Amino acid sequence: MIATWLVYALLTATIYAGIALLSKVVSGASIDDPAALTIYTCAPFYAVYVAAGPLLEWSAITGGEAPLPTGAVLAAIAFGVVSTVGYAIYYWGVVVGDVSRFVPVLAIETIFVLVLGVLLLGESFPTGVYAGIALVVSGALFISVERDGGSVGSRVGPPLVAVALLAAAAFAVLNTGMKALTTAFGTVELLFWISLGGLLSLGAAVPFRTGGRFRPRLDADVATDLPVGSPGETKLPPGTAVLLAAGLLNALALFTFIRALEHGPVSLATAITKVDVMLVFVGALSLSKLAPELLNEQFDRFTLLQKGFASSIILVGCVLIQLGY
Repeated sequence: MIATWLVYALLTATIYAGIALLSKVVSGASIDDPAALTIYTCAPFYAVYVAAGPLLEWSAITGGEAPLPTGAVLAAIAFGVVSTVGYAIYYWGVVVGDVSRFVPVLAIETIFVLVLGVLLLGESFPTGVYAGIALVVSGALFISVERDGGSVGSRVGPPLVAVALLAAAAFAVLNTGMKALTTAFGTVELLFWISLGGLLSLGAAVPFRTGGRFRPRLDADVATDLPVGSPGETKLPPGTAVLLAAGLLNALALFTFIRALEHGPVSLATAITKVDVMLVFVGALSLSKLAPELLNEQFDRFTLLQKGFASSIILVGCVLIQLGY
Protein backbone atom coordinates (compact mmCIF):
# COMPACT_ATOMS: atom_id res chain seq x y z
CA MET A 1 0.00 0.00 0.00
CA ILE A 2 1.33 3.45 -0.95
CA ALA A 3 1.99 5.64 2.08
CA THR A 4 -0.16 8.77 2.48
CA TRP A 5 2.87 11.05 2.74
CA LEU A 6 4.22 9.67 -0.54
CA VAL A 7 0.95 10.46 -2.35
CA TYR A 8 1.01 14.06 -1.10
CA ALA A 9 4.72 14.43 -1.96
CA LEU A 10 4.10 13.15 -5.49
CA LEU A 11 1.17 15.57 -5.84
CA THR A 12 3.50 18.38 -4.78
CA ALA A 13 6.10 17.31 -7.36
CA THR A 14 3.41 17.20 -10.05
CA ILE A 15 2.26 20.73 -9.24
CA TYR A 16 5.84 22.00 -9.26
CA ALA A 17 6.31 20.38 -12.67
CA GLY A 18 3.12 22.03 -13.92
CA ILE A 19 4.39 25.42 -12.78
CA ALA A 20 7.70 24.86 -14.59
CA LEU A 21 5.97 23.74 -17.80
CA LEU A 22 3.62 26.72 -17.65
CA SER A 23 6.63 28.99 -17.41
CA LYS A 24 8.24 27.18 -20.36
CA VAL A 25 5.13 27.59 -22.53
CA VAL A 26 4.92 31.29 -21.75
CA SER A 27 8.64 31.95 -21.67
CA GLY A 28 10.22 35.30 -22.42
CA ALA A 29 8.26 37.21 -19.81
CA SER A 30 10.92 39.96 -19.98
CA ILE A 31 11.05 40.37 -16.20
CA ASP A 32 14.60 40.05 -14.92
CA ASP A 33 14.35 41.78 -11.56
CA PRO A 34 14.73 39.24 -8.70
CA ALA A 35 12.76 41.46 -6.30
CA ALA A 36 9.87 41.79 -8.75
CA LEU A 37 9.85 38.05 -9.44
CA THR A 38 9.77 37.34 -5.71
CA ILE A 39 6.85 39.71 -5.15
CA TYR A 40 4.76 38.53 -8.11
CA THR A 41 5.14 34.83 -7.31
CA CYS A 42 5.02 34.92 -3.49
CA ALA A 43 2.29 37.50 -2.90
CA PRO A 44 -0.53 35.38 -4.42
CA PHE A 45 0.00 32.25 -2.32
CA TYR A 46 0.73 34.21 0.85
CA ALA A 47 -2.46 36.23 0.31
CA VAL A 48 -4.51 33.07 -0.25
CA TYR A 49 -3.74 31.68 3.19
CA VAL A 50 -3.77 35.01 5.03
CA ALA A 51 -7.31 35.42 3.70
CA ALA A 52 -8.41 31.79 4.02
CA GLY A 53 -6.96 31.20 7.50
CA PRO A 54 -9.42 33.37 9.45
CA LEU A 55 -12.33 32.09 7.36
CA LEU A 56 -11.55 28.42 8.00
CA GLU A 57 -9.74 28.41 11.34
CA TRP A 58 -10.85 31.58 13.15
CA SER A 59 -11.08 29.98 16.59
CA ALA A 60 -7.68 28.32 16.36
CA ILE A 61 -5.96 31.43 15.01
CA THR A 62 -7.46 33.77 17.61
CA GLY A 63 -6.95 31.37 20.51
CA GLY A 64 -10.64 30.76 21.05
CA GLU A 65 -10.22 26.99 21.46
CA ALA A 66 -6.97 27.06 23.45
CA PRO A 67 -4.25 29.59 24.31
CA LEU A 68 -2.05 30.36 21.34
CA PRO A 69 1.42 28.81 21.55
CA THR A 70 3.27 32.12 21.33
CA GLY A 71 6.65 30.56 20.63
CA ALA A 72 5.28 28.40 17.81
CA VAL A 73 3.42 31.40 16.32
CA LEU A 74 6.58 33.52 16.28
CA ALA A 75 8.54 30.60 14.80
CA ALA A 76 5.96 30.15 12.03
CA ILE A 77 6.05 33.87 11.20
CA ALA A 78 9.86 33.70 11.14
CA PHE A 79 9.73 30.76 8.74
CA GLY A 80 7.52 32.89 6.50
CA VAL A 81 10.38 35.38 6.36
CA VAL A 82 12.78 32.51 5.57
CA SER A 83 10.45 31.52 2.71
CA THR A 84 10.66 35.00 1.19
CA VAL A 85 14.44 35.05 1.59
CA GLY A 86 14.69 31.62 -0.05
CA TYR A 87 12.64 32.68 -3.07
CA ALA A 88 14.58 35.95 -3.36
CA ILE A 89 17.89 34.05 -3.47
CA TYR A 90 16.37 31.54 -5.90
CA TYR A 91 15.28 34.23 -8.36
CA TRP A 92 18.61 36.00 -7.96
CA GLY A 93 20.29 32.82 -9.19
CA VAL A 94 17.77 32.36 -11.99
CA VAL A 95 18.39 35.91 -13.25
CA VAL A 96 22.20 35.97 -13.05
CA GLY A 97 22.89 32.40 -14.17
CA ASP A 98 21.89 29.66 -16.59
CA VAL A 99 18.65 28.13 -15.29
CA SER A 100 19.49 24.67 -16.60
CA ARG A 101 22.73 24.75 -14.61
CA PHE A 102 21.45 26.56 -11.52
CA VAL A 103 18.23 24.71 -10.73
CA PRO A 104 19.74 21.18 -10.58
CA VAL A 105 22.12 22.26 -7.83
CA LEU A 106 19.04 22.95 -5.68
CA ALA A 107 18.63 19.17 -5.37
CA ILE A 108 21.31 19.50 -2.67
CA GLU A 109 18.44 20.79 -0.53
CA THR A 110 17.55 17.14 0.11
CA ILE A 111 20.95 16.55 1.72
CA PHE A 112 20.57 19.63 3.93
CA VAL A 113 17.10 18.49 5.01
CA LEU A 114 18.43 15.01 5.72
CA VAL A 115 21.10 16.41 8.04
CA LEU A 116 18.65 18.77 9.77
CA GLY A 117 16.12 15.96 10.11
CA VAL A 118 18.68 13.77 11.87
CA LEU A 119 20.04 16.52 14.13
CA LEU A 120 16.81 18.33 15.03
CA LEU A 121 14.00 15.82 14.55
CA GLY A 122 15.79 12.57 15.26
CA GLU A 123 14.85 11.04 11.89
CA SER A 124 16.68 7.86 10.90
CA PHE A 125 16.04 5.32 8.17
CA PRO A 126 17.18 1.91 6.94
CA THR A 127 20.10 1.74 4.52
CA GLY A 128 17.81 1.23 1.52
CA VAL A 129 16.08 4.57 2.17
CA TYR A 130 19.38 6.45 2.20
CA ALA A 131 20.34 4.72 -1.04
CA GLY A 132 17.02 5.81 -2.54
CA ILE A 133 17.59 9.43 -1.49
CA ALA A 134 21.07 9.33 -3.04
CA LEU A 135 19.63 8.04 -6.33
CA VAL A 136 16.90 10.71 -6.44
CA VAL A 137 19.41 13.51 -5.83
CA SER A 138 21.90 12.06 -8.33
CA GLY A 139 19.19 11.67 -10.97
CA ALA A 140 17.94 15.23 -10.43
CA LEU A 141 21.47 16.57 -10.85
CA PHE A 142 22.31 14.40 -13.86
CA ILE A 143 19.07 15.01 -15.76
CA SER A 144 20.02 18.62 -16.53
CA VAL A 145 23.68 18.18 -17.41
CA GLU A 146 24.34 19.69 -20.84
CA ARG A 147 26.97 19.14 -23.49
CA ASP A 148 29.35 22.02 -24.13
CA GLY A 149 31.40 21.98 -27.28
CA GLY A 150 30.75 18.30 -27.87
CA SER A 151 31.76 17.20 -24.39
CA VAL A 152 29.55 16.21 -21.56
CA GLY A 153 29.73 18.51 -18.60
CA SER A 154 28.00 21.07 -16.50
CA ARG A 155 30.24 23.98 -15.63
CA VAL A 156 28.82 26.14 -12.90
CA GLY A 157 31.00 28.91 -11.61
CA PRO A 158 31.67 29.05 -7.85
CA PRO A 159 29.56 32.23 -7.32
CA LEU A 160 26.48 30.62 -8.92
CA VAL A 161 27.03 27.44 -6.92
CA ALA A 162 27.19 29.58 -3.77
CA VAL A 163 23.85 31.22 -4.64
CA ALA A 164 22.27 27.81 -5.29
CA LEU A 165 23.60 26.46 -2.00
CA LEU A 166 22.22 29.50 -0.13
CA ALA A 167 18.79 28.98 -1.70
CA ALA A 168 18.89 25.25 -0.97
CA ALA A 169 19.86 25.93 2.66
CA ALA A 170 17.02 28.44 3.08
CA PHE A 171 14.43 26.02 1.69
CA ALA A 172 15.86 23.20 3.82
CA VAL A 173 15.43 25.30 6.96
CA LEU A 174 11.88 26.17 5.87
CA ASN A 175 10.92 22.55 5.21
CA THR A 176 12.41 21.30 8.47
CA GLY A 177 10.74 24.12 10.39
CA MET A 178 7.35 23.38 8.87
CA LYS A 179 7.72 19.72 9.79
CA ALA A 180 8.51 20.65 13.40
CA LEU A 181 5.47 22.96 13.58
CA THR A 182 2.99 20.37 12.29
CA THR A 183 2.72 19.12 15.86
CA ALA A 184 1.56 22.55 17.08
CA PHE A 185 -0.76 23.63 14.24
CA GLY A 186 -3.25 22.26 11.77
CA THR A 187 -2.50 22.62 8.07
CA VAL A 188 -4.46 25.81 7.36
CA GLU A 189 -3.48 27.36 10.69
CA LEU A 190 0.21 26.75 10.00
CA LEU A 191 -0.10 28.11 6.48
CA PHE A 192 -1.76 31.26 7.85
CA TRP A 193 1.08 32.11 10.23
CA ILE A 194 3.80 31.28 7.71
CA SER A 195 2.05 33.29 5.00
CA LEU A 196 1.54 36.22 7.38
CA GLY A 197 5.27 36.35 8.02
CA GLY A 198 5.96 35.96 4.32
CA LEU A 199 3.51 38.66 3.29
CA LEU A 200 4.89 41.13 5.83
CA SER A 201 8.45 40.44 4.72
CA LEU A 202 7.61 41.08 1.07
CA GLY A 203 7.44 44.76 1.90
CA ALA A 204 11.17 44.68 2.49
CA ALA A 205 11.69 43.59 -1.14
CA VAL A 206 9.97 46.64 -2.65
CA PRO A 207 12.87 49.11 -2.16
CA PHE A 208 15.20 46.69 -3.96
CA ARG A 209 13.25 46.95 -7.19
CA THR A 210 14.77 49.03 -9.96
CA GLY A 211 14.72 52.67 -8.98
CA GLY A 212 12.98 51.82 -5.73
CA ARG A 213 9.62 51.99 -7.51
CA PHE A 214 6.91 49.35 -7.58
CA ARG A 215 7.73 48.50 -11.18
CA PRO A 216 9.93 45.66 -12.45
CA ARG A 217 13.03 46.16 -14.53
CA LEU A 218 12.59 44.97 -18.11
CA ASP A 219 14.96 43.59 -20.71
CA ALA A 220 17.15 45.96 -22.69
CA ASP A 221 14.79 45.94 -25.67
CA VAL A 222 11.94 47.29 -23.54
CA ALA A 223 11.84 50.88 -22.31
CA THR A 224 12.90 51.08 -18.66
CA ASP A 225 12.78 54.82 -17.99
CA LEU A 226 9.13 55.63 -18.44
CA PRO A 227 8.13 59.14 -17.42
CA VAL A 228 6.03 59.48 -14.31
CA GLY A 229 2.36 59.47 -15.16
CA SER A 230 2.81 57.90 -18.60
CA PRO A 231 0.31 55.21 -19.61
CA GLY A 232 3.03 52.58 -19.77
CA GLU A 233 4.14 53.12 -16.18
CA THR A 234 1.18 51.32 -14.64
CA LYS A 235 0.88 48.62 -17.26
CA LEU A 236 2.03 45.22 -16.05
CA PRO A 237 4.84 43.72 -18.14
CA PRO A 238 4.29 40.60 -20.28
CA GLY A 239 4.35 37.41 -18.27
CA THR A 240 3.09 38.96 -15.02
CA ALA A 241 -0.19 37.03 -15.26
CA VAL A 242 1.79 33.81 -15.62
CA LEU A 243 3.84 34.63 -12.52
CA LEU A 244 0.67 35.36 -10.55
CA ALA A 245 -0.88 32.09 -11.74
CA ALA A 246 2.29 30.23 -10.74
CA GLY A 247 1.99 31.83 -7.31
CA LEU A 248 -1.55 30.51 -6.92
CA LEU A 249 -0.42 27.03 -7.98
CA ASN A 250 2.35 27.34 -5.44
CA ALA A 251 -0.32 27.84 -2.78
CA LEU A 252 -1.73 24.43 -3.66
CA ALA A 253 1.76 22.89 -3.69
CA LEU A 254 2.49 24.27 -0.24
CA PHE A 255 -0.75 22.76 1.07
CA THR A 256 -0.01 19.29 -0.31
CA PHE A 257 3.59 19.45 0.89
CA ILE A 258 2.58 20.29 4.46
CA ARG A 259 0.09 17.42 4.31
CA ALA A 260 3.02 15.20 3.32
CA LEU A 261 4.99 16.51 6.31
CA GLU A 262 2.09 15.74 8.64
CA HIS A 263 2.12 12.10 7.61
CA GLY A 264 5.79 11.39 6.93
CA PRO A 265 9.45 12.39 7.43
CA VAL A 266 10.59 15.73 6.03
CA SER A 267 13.72 14.14 4.51
CA LEU A 268 11.75 11.68 2.39
CA ALA A 269 9.01 14.14 1.42
CA THR A 270 11.63 16.62 0.21
CA ALA A 271 13.44 13.91 -1.77
CA ILE A 272 10.24 12.82 -3.53
CA THR A 273 9.44 16.39 -4.63
CA LYS A 274 12.61 16.26 -6.77
CA VAL A 275 10.65 13.96 -9.08
CA ASP A 276 9.41 17.22 -10.63
CA VAL A 277 12.69 17.40 -12.60
CA MET A 278 11.80 14.13 -14.33
CA LEU A 279 8.16 15.18 -14.83
CA VAL A 280 9.24 18.41 -16.51
CA PHE A 281 11.38 16.46 -18.96
CA VAL A 282 8.56 14.01 -19.74
CA GLY A 283 6.03 16.84 -20.04
CA ALA A 284 8.27 18.93 -22.30
CA LEU A 285 8.96 15.93 -24.53
CA SER A 286 5.25 15.07 -24.74
CA LEU A 287 4.21 18.66 -25.54
CA SER A 288 6.93 18.95 -28.18
CA LYS A 289 5.59 15.85 -29.92
CA LEU A 290 1.85 16.29 -29.41
CA ALA A 291 1.42 20.06 -29.29
CA PRO A 292 4.47 21.75 -30.87
CA GLU A 293 2.49 24.98 -31.20
CA LEU A 294 2.60 25.25 -27.40
CA LEU A 295 6.12 24.02 -26.79
CA ASN A 296 8.69 22.97 -29.34
CA GLU A 297 11.96 21.76 -27.86
CA GLN A 298 14.52 19.75 -29.79
CA PHE A 299 15.68 16.51 -28.19
CA ASP A 300 18.71 14.85 -29.80
CA ARG A 301 19.66 11.22 -29.19
CA PHE A 302 22.13 12.10 -26.43
CA THR A 303 19.55 14.18 -24.57
CA LEU A 304 16.91 11.46 -24.77
CA LEU A 305 19.31 8.78 -23.53
CA GLN A 306 20.74 10.99 -20.82
CA LYS A 307 17.42 12.18 -19.42
CA GLY A 308 15.81 8.78 -19.86
CA PHE A 309 18.61 7.20 -17.83
CA ALA A 310 18.38 9.92 -15.17
CA SER A 311 14.61 9.44 -14.97
CA SER A 312 15.12 5.73 -14.42
CA ILE A 313 17.53 6.50 -11.57
CA ILE A 314 14.95 8.78 -9.95
CA LEU A 315 12.22 6.14 -10.27
CA VAL A 316 14.43 3.45 -8.75
CA GLY A 317 15.27 5.83 -5.92
CA CYS A 318 11.57 6.46 -5.24
CA VAL A 319 10.89 2.72 -5.17
CA LEU A 320 13.75 2.16 -2.72
CA ILE A 321 12.44 4.93 -0.47
CA GLN A 322 8.93 3.47 -0.50
CA LEU A 323 10.04 -0.13 0.08
CA GLY A 324 12.73 0.76 2.61
CA TYR A 325 10.47 2.98 4.69
